[in-house]
Amino acid sequence: ILYFTALENIDSGLAITIFYCNPIIVVLLSWWIFGVKPSRIIVVCLVSTLTGVAIAAGQVGDANTISVILVLIVAVEYAFYMIVCAKVLPKVDLPTGVTIVMFGAASSLAVYSLVAPRSVSAIFPATTSGWVSVVMLAIIATVIPTATLYAGIKLLGTSKAAVIQTFEPVSSIIAGVIFLGEPLTLPRIVGATFVIGAVGVLAATESRDSAQLIHQ
Repeated sequence: ILYFTALENIDSGLAITIFYCNPIIVVLLSWWIFGVKPSRIIVVCLVSTLTGVAIAAGQVGDANTISVILVLIVAVEYAFYMIVCAKVLPKVDLPTGVTIVMFGAASSLAVYSLVAPRSVSAIFPATTSGWVSVVMLAIIATVIPTATLYAGIKLLGTSKAAVIQTFEPVSSIIAGVIFLGEPLTLPRIVGATFVIGAVGVLAATESRDSAQLIHQ
């Protein structure tokens, strides 16, 4: 809610750049709370991904102070969310964890729709295709990604999962080019290269470490 409120008065490129500072927050919080010091490869990949996101976002417009603060709050909240997930997930199975989070999110949104001002009241689809889109959004774009995120956090830890998540804006750019006919500019290509390269290096490092553990 805070993120979309901020987008009313801030350039989307700037919002993306600010929000994807959250991997830095995740790494620092993991270090502070759990004593998990980030490895050199994570730091390098983190810098590379953030550089790529900043380049891909392109030239940003004028910044609204309140909107910038809102996006920063969202980034910090999401970082804490990932930290809490890393702490709680080992204690519950994946379906239970996803169910609890989805129920909490749906309940919060329902309460918000009841108490929100009329200007942001809930609007329900009036057609069958609209409801189909809502269901697909709920399942394909919400439940499944949440489940895979939790599985990734369990396997990789919060720091690596946070770095890999920076692939999201790149995938958004690719989807925009393919499905919406958006232009594929040089900054977007360069930015995507930074992100994909960093994620690839991180994945290769993880595979190598796993192979070493297996052979020990």
